[in-house]
Amino acid sequence: MSFGKTFSNRQRIVKALWALVLNVILWIVIPYYIGTLLAGRVGGTPLTIPTFVYEFGIVFTALDVGAAYFDGLVWCVPFLSGVAILSAVYLWLVTNGGDLSITEMNISIALEFRLLLYVFIVPSIWAAVRAPLSYLVWRRALSSQPAVPPPPPPAP
Repeated sequence: MSFGKTFSNRQRIVKALWALVLNVILWIVIPYYIGTLLAGRVGGTPLTIPTFVYEFGIVFTALDVGAAYFDGLVWCVPFLSGVAILSAVYLWLVTNGGDLSITEMNISIALEFRLLLYVFIVPSIWAAVRAPLSYLVWRRALSSQPAVPPPPPPAP
């Protein structure tokens, strides 16, 4: 978040294109291949369903590209909060709420890590709250500054 900075339209487009490429790789390509590797071995995770990966990947990409394009403006705040909330939901769904079962060669292992999952989700929720709060603090600091600098003191 870089409130108050001005970027040219070209800089905004370049930032948005980089965000697009990076997010397609991180949220669509990599999860798709991880899901194909886990298919049949890990039960209860929607990561093995390509439609799930595509839908969340597209939403992540759209929100992150919007945040990159509108960086420095008030419009980036909902995009940043949206990415943070979506990442918490994604983490919850991918891990099946902290309950995973792995099956390999007729051996099943059940993992329950709900408390650890809460620890991983809290920073995402904080990021969703922090974006609007930091914008409000920045606006308040901006409004408390004098619009015109005071005149210099008279010379003795």
